Amino acid sequence: MRRGPLGALPQLSKNARRALAGVGALAFLNALALVAQAVALASVITTREGLPLLAVAVLARAGLSWATESAAARAAAGAKEELRTQLLAKTFERGPGWIADRGTAELSVLATKGLDALDAYFTRYLPALVTAVIVPPLAGAWILFTDWPSAVLIAVTVPLIPVFAALIGWYTEKRVRKAADVTELLSAQLLELLRALPVLTVFGRAKQQAGAVRQIGEQHRRATMGTLKTAFLSALVLEIAASLSVALIAVGIGVRLVHGDMTLMTALVVLILAPECYLPLRAAGAAHHASEDGLEAVRRVAEVVDHEDRSRPRLPGGSVHVDNLRVLRRGGFAPDGISFDVRPGEIHRLEGASGAGKSTTFGVLLGFVEPTDGTAFVAGDIAYVPQKPAFAAATPRAELELTVPGADDVEQVADEVVAAHLLDRQITDLSTGERQRVAVARALLRVRHGATVLLLDEPTAHLDPVTSRKVDKAIKRASATAAVVLASHRDKETTEDETFARVVTEETQRERPKRLPIPWKGAGLGVLAAVAGIALTALAAHLIARAAEMPPILTLSVLVVGVRTFALSKGVLRYVERLVTHHEAFKLATNLRAELWLRLVRTQRRDGLQRLVEDTDTVRDLVPRVLVPPVVAIGAGIASTVLFAFIDPAAALTLGGLLLVAGLAAPAVAVRTERRASTKLARGRRGVARDTINALTAAPDLIAHDAHHRLLARLHAEDVELARETRRQAFGTGAATAIVLLATGLAALVCATTGNPVLGLVPLALAEPLAALPLAAQQRRALQEAGARLQFDAPDAPEPPRGKRIRLENVDVRWPGASEPTLTDLHLDVEPGTHVAIVGPSGSGKSTLFALLLGFLQPERGIVELPRATWCPQEPMLVSTTVRENLRMSGRHDDEALKEALRKACLPEWADRLDTVIRPDQVSGGEAQRLALARALLHDADVVLLDEPTAHLDEPTARKLLDELRRDRRTILHITHRPDEAARADLVLDLGTPAYR
Repeated sequence: MRRGPLGALPQLSKNARRALAGVGALAFLNALALVAQAVALASVITTREGLPLLAVAVLARAGLSWATESAAARAAAGAKEELRTQLLAKTFERGPGWIADRGTAELSVLATKGLDALDAYFTRYLPALVTAVIVPPLAGAWILFTDWPSAVLIAVTVPLIPVFAALIGWYTEKRVRKAADVTELLSAQLLELLRALPVLTVFGRAKQQAGAVRQIGEQHRRATMGTLKTAFLSALVLEIAASLSVALIAVGIGVRLVHGDMTLMTALVVLILAPECYLPLRAAGAAHHASEDGLEAVRRVAEVVDHEDRSRPRLPGGSVHVDNLRVLRRGGFAPDGISFDVRPGEIHRLEGASGAGKSTTFGVLLGFVEPTDGTAFVAGDIAYVPQKPAFAAATPRAELELTVPGADDVEQVADEVVAAHLLDRQITDLSTGERQRVAVARALLRVRHGATVLLLDEPTAHLDPVTSRKVDKAIKRASATAAVVLASHRDKETTEDETFARVVTEETQRERPKRLPIPWKGAGLGVLAAVAGIALTALAAHLIARAAEMPPILTLSVLVVGVRTFALSKGVLRYVERLVTHHEAFKLATNLRAELWLRLVRTQRRDGLQRLVEDTDTVRDLVPRVLVPPVVAIGAGIASTVLFAFIDPAAALTLGGLLLVAGLAAPAVAVRTERRASTKLARGRRGVARDTINALTAAPDLIAHDAHHRLLARLHAEDVELARETRRQAFGTGAATAIVLLATGLAALVCATTGNPVLGLVPLALAEPLAALPLAAQQRRALQEAGARLQFDAPDAPEPPRGKRIRLENVDVRWPGASEPTLTDLHLDVEPGTHVAIVGPSGSGKSTLFALLLGFLQPERGIVELPRATWCPQEPMLVSTTVRENLRMSGRHDDEALKEALRKACLPEWADRLDTVIRPDQVSGGEAQRLALARALLHDADVVLLDEPTAHLDEPTARKLLDELRRDRRTILHITHRPDEAARADLVLDLGTPAYR
């Protein structure tokens, strides 16, 4: 992609470029209206003539401003919609391996917050750039024909602004890239912490991670503030250059007025138009940081989009052919030379111990992994059940409909695998075994509708014998029309009983809005900066008015010094205000993020990433935009009205009344006309962010079933709706901006009739602080919602009595939002050192019991006495770091202890890999489970809770592992679906009643 401020334009659609051309035409008309307003205003002040022209000019500028804002927003919305569609399409084209390498969190941030930076690029920078090309030449030309010395001074000083902007912009570019890298890293690190949150909580280390969350936020703050200091320094230099240039022009005009070399009307026209020669350039320079953020996002999207499509075409038929397949993996081959052929009606079982390459073989067949040697190809459409299924939809029914749109046999297929009662549940509420059944139903539905190859990676790993038998039968029936490749460590069971599971209704946790603090230091500095700007305009006007009386030149020296002083102070105060305000906002965001982490520790909520990243960043970004502008506008309005009161009380009443109308009417119109678009935008952006990360997480499942095209179409439809809301918001903001320009223009018109230049020109200077009010009003509700999502109620749960034994009496346990308790009247008394096997069908409450024992759920009633527990969950919850650091999540241990734990977990070969960086998707299911087990065994606790630790292991390894566990003298509670494992326990707790009917 080309560099420069317009480098993004070739990447955009014709509609976006057409909208920008419209912005250029509107800027030209606005320049004409500006010149007309200046001439008319000067005429009214000096001769009381030109009121109709001034009124028309004010109306024209208001309408043109409205149209410009709408056109720029339309271009921004269209560009984001287009680029996000291209990015996600190319991301899925590159495949799950590339997505995992790049990181789902990083890609999600680029597709959402990264592209949102284009809002500022289109709505602030490009309009300012277009205006800077058109307005200064037209305004300068008028000045040249009326007062050439001022035109010469403008011609000499104006070029300094783009030069300074370019020099500082080049320096800023590298910092912007670094800040973008830090933003993506922030999301990735928080995602890792959230992935490990449950086990960190069990190991008693979750609260300590609040410091890590705060440190991550501080790193992000330092990187971003470093960029902002440079970007704001650019704005400071430009502001000072422009203000001093205008001050020099005002002083020069005053001197020539004293000597009678020009008229007061000419002087006023020049004084009004001179700032407009600098303002667009200053605005473009100040918005350069916004342009860099947007351009950096487009560059990163281009890196993904400019990738050649290397996806494999799918051949017709229905067969699988593998010949001497070898894949290099961690210094060895896994698989190592396997060969097989499968046709419809055949079932081929992949054999081998955990880590032998069964899942890698599936990856090769799906096109996700490149083989090192040999060949492997699939002829026909694929249905796939991964070892760890992921879903892009909210409910199983929606997931199945996404896989096969319009299918009328969804319930029939789900019933085959005992999942019909799960269809309308939230997927996030399902147990691991229930999600496994939904994944099998998804694959079988695809077979029913044309898929001729069925790949299943341990489809019954987390199922009880009853359900496992039914799933096996359903797979057998599917093999009549499909070639089946199956990896499984389980033997078939022989029971036929039905199952029953709890029903959960979704219930949103109540979240209470809490008032966010106003950054008063920044707001106060903002008021001083606004007052300095008003004082500069007032003193410059007064200087010209006094000079027109031709007094001795020395009598103007105080005014000259005042004009220069306020010209300097305005820029400096504005620079310091921006730094202080953003520092306060970042500090607030960091504190909120750390406090939110502690709330997530107490509640174990599943939507933590959105809250830690999206909502926290929303608060950080909106606090300066929502809470500061009203304070600045009120301060500037009061200061101006007081000034007018000393000059002309009637003018003060007029100004105060019109400012009050503008301050109330503009925000009201903005909120009214947008029809809650800002709130819908905030919710829509959260939804797009959620759906994007869900889609990227579920990429293997979606691509395997060729469902990613339909999901991308749905995301595109959401984007179209977002674009519609963006245009609606811009319509409201533009209307409100028009009201501000009308009010200040009308105030200037009325006050100009007094003949006092100060009263005629100061109202125009108030447009800037008032213009920020409409957007602040529109975004207030979005800020409140984000703040509420960060500050939801999460009281500390009472600590249960701790002892050496497990004692439960008359205990009822209910999941949040459940229509009925999962476990009722539960009694359990386990002596220390007992090995307890917990059995029962999927959904009968085994994981619920563990959640109670771990403190994740509180009992509704009953007596609970719990010892300190350690936990090996169904999903290992490993993070992308070294083996050593993954094991040390359970506490600080030396290397010898780590190696001993790995040997106990039947991973002796990993004892020499402590410094190996692992990624959760780079280890097999069995290896990941044993790493999690080693981590659990390291923790100093009285009870070891094991949730199907042998689910992904072959029988010999499973037996060896259980023998090692029996040597541990601690109490062990072991969830299992294998009858032979339950038979070896000291005590069996069967949760099958009333689960079995």
